[in-house]
Parts: sequence; structure tokens; C-alpha cells
Amino acid sequence: MNRTRPASTAAAWRWLPVVLLTTPMVALAHTGAVPPLGFGHGLLHPLTGLDHLLAALGVGLWATLQPDAPGRRLPVVFLSALLLGLPLGATWPTSVAEIGVLASVLLLGAALALLLRVPTALSLVLVALFGLVHGHVHGTEVLPEVGLSYVLGLLAGTALLTGTGYLTGRLLHRWQRADALRYAGVALLLFGLLS
Repeated sequence: MNRTRPASTAAAWRWLPVVLLTTPMVALAHTGAVPPLGFGHGLLHPLTGLDHLLAALGVGLWATLQPDAPGRRLPVVFLSALLLGLPLGATWPTSVAEIGVLASVLLLGAALALLLRVPTALSLVLVALFGLVHGHVHGTEVLPEVGLSYVLGLLAGTALLTGTGYLTGRLLHRWQRADALRYAGVALLLFGLLS
């Protein structure tokens, strides 16, 4: 006997990977608890925190929409500002930075969905602000309790994500698939709203 699933059940099963991949990320992002201590934990945090993952990938993807030289600078600016935000968060904790994190993901999603190109100075300032609020949030949570190895892991994981976003965006440009960048922007917006 050959059983086939109804169309509605088959469609529901397609969402299962999305649910499985995003649920643990939301649960691990910015809980205020401080279990991570070493390089490995710092390396994995950007890969398991949904907001960090979306922002880092978004910066890399959006960088490919900018002119070549300024575009290559955006991931470096994001990482540098994140590093500057860490001690800021440790010395001046505030929950307002969480709103900035959400805003950064939503703005990056909108910029990608609209294939938005802005003047170089504005793109550098925006990405620096995004990195600063992400660094602030992480500094508020963990900096007093962790050492340099965690911070280096956090920077390495973030660099891996922004680099992946940038290389993916370059490939999409080479294949003349700007529509895929639009879809990535819409996905960032949706996941940002759900997180």
C-alpha cells in the first residue's frame, strides 16, 4: 500500500529544518548567564546566537553592494567596532543596546532587500554602529568573567561569518543573481522579527 502525505503535511515538514535550526539559537542568545570561558565558546557564540549570526552575515552580504574598496572595509569596520564595544558594555551596561542589535539586523535586512547602496561614509558609520552595539551587548554579558581567549574566539567566529557573507555576495554578483541578495534581505527581516 502506497501512502502519500497530504499537501498540507508535506508543506509543514519543509519548515521543520528552519524551526530546528532557529529554536536553539534564540534560546542561547543573550541570556545573561555566563557559561562560556574559552576560545571555543567564543568561536561558537556567533554561530549559535541568531542575532549575531544574522548581523555578521548581513554585513558581509551588504558589503558586496558597495563599491569594491569601501565594501571590503565594512567587515573590518564591523569587527573593529565590535571589539571597541566590548569594554564599553562591561563598564556601562544598559539594556538599550539590545534594541540596537535588533535594529541592526532589521536595517541590514531592509538594505539587502532593497539592494540599497549608500554613500561610503554613511555605510561605514552604520556598520560601525552595528558593530558597537553588538560588542556592547557581549561586553555587558561576559567581559568581566572571561579572558582574552574568549574575545579572540568571538572575533574569529564573527570574522568567519562576515567573510562567508562577503564571499557569498561576491559569488552571487558574479552569477548575476542580485535577486538572491533580495531574498537574503527578506530572510534577515523575517528572522530578525522572530528573534
